[in-house]
Amino acid sequence: MRFPPDTEAKIAQIDRFWRQYRSGLPVETVITTASEKLGAIDGDVVICGGTLGLLLGLGLQLRGLQVTIIERGLLQGREQEWNISRSELQNLVEAGLLTPEELAQVIVTEYNPGRVGFRGGTDYWVRDVLNLGVSPRLLLAILKEKLIRSGGRVQEHCSFTGAVVHPDGVAVHAGECLRARLLLDCMGYFSPISRQGRHQLYGHSRPDSICMVVGGCAQGLKPCSWGDLLYTFTPIEDNYQYFWEAFPAQDGRTTYLFTYSDLHPDRGGFEQLFRVYQRLMPQYQDSDPETIEFHRILGGFFPAYRNSPLGAAWDRVLSIGDSGGNQSPLSFGGFGAMVRHLPRLVLGLTEALEGNHLDRGDLSSLQPYQPNIGVTWLFQRVMRVEMGRSVPPDLINRVLDLVFREMAKLDPLVMKTFLQDVVQFSALTQTMAAMAIADPLLIARVVGLVGAGALGSWLGHYSLLGGYELLRKLPASRDFRGRRQWEAWSFGAGHDRLAA
Repeated sequence: MRFPPDTEAKIAQIDRFWRQYRSGLPVETVITTASEKLGAIDGDVVICGGTLGLLLGLGLQLRGLQVTIIERGLLQGREQEWNISRSELQNLVEAGLLTPEELAQVIVTEYNPGRVGFRGGTDYWVRDVLNLGVSPRLLLAILKEKLIRSGGRVQEHCSFTGAVVHPDGVAVHAGECLRARLLLDCMGYFSPISRQGRHQLYGHSRPDSICMVVGGCAQGLKPCSWGDLLYTFTPIEDNYQYFWEAFPAQDGRTTYLFTYSDLHPDRGGFEQLFRVYQRLMPQYQDSDPETIEFHRILGGFFPAYRNSPLGAAWDRVLSIGDSGGNQSPLSFGGFGAMVRHLPRLVLGLTEALEGNHLDRGDLSSLQPYQPNIGVTWLFQRVMRVEMGRSVPPDLINRVLDLVFREMAKLDPLVMKTFLQDVVQFSALTQTMAAMAIADPLLIARVVGLVGAGALGSWLGHYSLLGGYELLRKLPASRDFRGRRQWEAWSFGAGHDRLAA
């Protein structure tokens, strides 16, 4: 296999940051408060972080609000495509961010079907899940131009250094002082704002789990018209179960190796994980290593927190997207979660600004607890092997094959929506009951593996998922928090537009 010249240096850089993060990054005080009024303001919203913040920023700008986006580099998309489903992308058209013609322009690849399969089990096939490849470069270029044309501001090469929250606004420091009514943090998983916020709300900012990913886009692979959504072909190795994804790309085929991990000091790093990728990828793709040539190498890790989404730690400041933990602990991409929640967030933030609902409680109602995400923690726990724990080599594969085997007997939408991070009470109940009947000994073994604490926590989320299913049928209140609560019940029960 042939790799780009900077591959070794890139993996080493990721590995160094991983080890620093595992040791504990410092919690900087970047948000402070002041009692005096700010006075004159420059606009309604400052958004820190433009990659996903641009989606939100344009949505707010089109509703008549004055938005400024600051980005530490150039606000442009990467070469590697984002994979998403058409039903999710339709939100961008309905929100007015893209025309149907522009949507067609940014979709650069499309495939069907997608495969789910586990070593020793059956392959399951679904259609229209993560089957579109969107060019981030094309998408962000269109959105950026529209934002500027509609009166918004984009300030590039501006690094956020801090902000001061006043009773009537927030002063954001990023080279110059920007005065706004609201600061939105879209700086991603390692945002200093969200790290300080978690420390302030919960006393620490250490994640409960980590998803480690390496991959790349290559040519010279055996031709293949389908994609892999979740696939394994090896047993547990060195306290890791390795999972794979693969998607047709505009300039080859993208493959990812990922695994669920934690911050245990004996865990390996990315140099070790990349060696596993090099060893297994040709076998996974049934291709001759001599013919494989990589254009791009990718790698990173994604922390997940049980206390998510992250509420507001201050008035007038809110972390959203990856910064706020909106995504499922099973997934490692925030683009789909942002697109799925975009209509709700744009509407809620517009009402918050128009009605001056900008205190901590009001803003936290835009980042509510969601039991449909909470219940997925048990699945994530089953897919992660604790250090020093003796686990049968094929236990995870057997459990996951059982999950999808029973799902496959239900309505096809059950598996499809689950793979899109949408979980509903009825479908989950049917699946879990069928699993217990089909293989009670395996389920008993899983219960012993995860422990009473994790099981008790899951039962709490599961009960609330059922409760939200009932509460969402109540009429929505007319006041700001009442409407947000109804949205929380609806989304928290898995009844967003995907599941409708």
